[in-house]
Amino acid sequence: MAPVVAALLALGGAWAAVHGAGLVVRAVRHADDPSSSLWIIGGIRGLVVAVAVWALAGGWLFGQTWLLVFGVVFLAEELYETGVVVLLLRMAGSGGA
Repeated sequence: MAPVVAALLALGGAWAAVHGAGLVVRAVRHADDPSSSLWIIGGIRGLVVAVAVWALAGGWLFGQTWLLVFGVVFLAEELYETGVVVLLLRMAGSGGA
């Protein structure tokens, strides 16, 4: 059962990495677009989710508790951090800051 769950997590991480990389490329290609900052944050979030999910998959597959803890803590911290940046960017764009 563990290899199946780990494989599904790894596939989900691969999809998140591809999606995140696509958003980063889109942001760089259209750097003059006002939404490019939000695109790049979305891309970073996708890459962060990929790394965290891969850590969870490795921890699940190899029975390594430290990888599971790293994956959860890394994901929570990075999503919080990028969430604050998105909030600030949206407030600045709407004239709220």
